[in-house]
Amino acid sequence: MKFALDTPLADAPCDPLALPVEGWVYLGADQTKIVSVEAWLDGASIGKTAQLTVRGDVNAAYSLPAQTGTAFRFFGYCAAPNFGGVGRISILVHLSDGGPPIVLTERSIKVIQQDHRHNPFGVLLTPELVALHNREHIYGSGPSLAVGSDEMLALTQRYLGPPPRRVLDVGCGLGWYGKQLRAAGYDWHGAEMKSADCACMAAAGLPHTQVNGDGLPFADGAFDAALCIEVLEHIAEPRAFLAEIHRVAPQRLIVSVPNAELIAYLYNYLAVPWHMLEADHKNFFTRASLGTLLREFYPHVEVGFHTAHLLKTPEGTQAYYNLFAVART
Repeated sequence: MKFALDTPLADAPCDPLALPVEGWVYLGADQTKIVSVEAWLDGASIGKTAQLTVRGDVNAAYSLPAQTGTAFRFFGYCAAPNFGGVGRISILVHLSDGGPPIVLTERSIKVIQQDHRHNPFGVLLTPELVALHNREHIYGSGPSLAVGSDEMLALTQRYLGPPPRRVLDVGCGLGWYGKQLRAAGYDWHGAEMKSADCACMAAAGLPHTQVNGDGLPFADGAFDAALCIEVLEHIAEPRAFLAEIHRVAPQRLIVSVPNAELIAYLYNYLAVPWHMLEADHKNFFTRASLGTLLREFYPHVEVGFHTAHLLKTPEGTQAYYNLFAVART
């Protein structure tokens, strides 16, 4: 009996939800009796293949007929692995004679720390979910986030200037930025459409107004500045929306939106930021398009980035998750 297990390597970090198993086996006269090659992890079967394919280097090394199939390749899935621990993988060969399987090899592997089933869209990693997925299952809208970005908060305070200032937070969600800004001395007021979010702000004692999307029920120039954090991408008529913000806060507007330029930078990884799958996103902004739009209402606009993405470009330079803009008179 001759064999090799190329993957997984001994003591290598492995994802038990998508564990590649690859190698080859040659049993001599019993080769044609092979029914399947199976992998077990910590006593549980995680996958198998019934197909042996031709591997030219193996056939040449052992002078086998050119069409002899020796190579196996499949991906295992372990439903209850020891995340962050050590696992024991076994490779078995089943023969058509009905006898006990042949154990080719056993080795230890390191199981990764994170169970990615707990991530956004992690339900897609569960084999029990067998129904065909439609657009509404993938392109979804989640609840408002209870916690904002510390980096965005620091930038907001930097470009608002020192308190006290009257600040309107348009589309404020649960009011996380409001809590922080009020604690820092700003006169913050939230404007939000979702009744559930407004109820949460009321319970937290945050000043706010529930709006209906037709306009902002405030006087001209009522605020020194406005915030629009991860909102403008959801607005069907952004010009009418910005005109209303400019009316009530004509001096300064601070904007954060997802950075559509990131899609191009991540192309080499065949990756798209998961937040881009938000179903309600109607606008996708670049620095140029966001700056051009804001200058229709505020003459002085500067657009940059915030929040570094975990994946750098293939050249090692930094890419960013969000655009950050300051617009003023």
